[in-house]
Amino acid sequence: MENNNSWTQWSKYVLKELERNNSDHESISDKLDKIAVEIATLKVKSGLWGTIGGLVSVAVFLLINHLKK
Repeated sequence: MENNNSWTQWSKYVLKELERNNSDHESISDKLDKIAVEIATLKVKSGLWGTIGGLVSVAVFLLINHLKK
């Protein structure tokens, strides 16, 4: 009987730890999803700023060439 009681306590402990691990896993997964969205946003912003920078460079080049004539 003592052995059965020990297993009951142990099984409750194991179940509780599995639930805790699942909760931690879900929390980490949610955080990773948020980070992925933030990275995608930064990629779009950096692409936009790169395009703007390139356009400014071309505009300055064309303006200088136009003023030389």
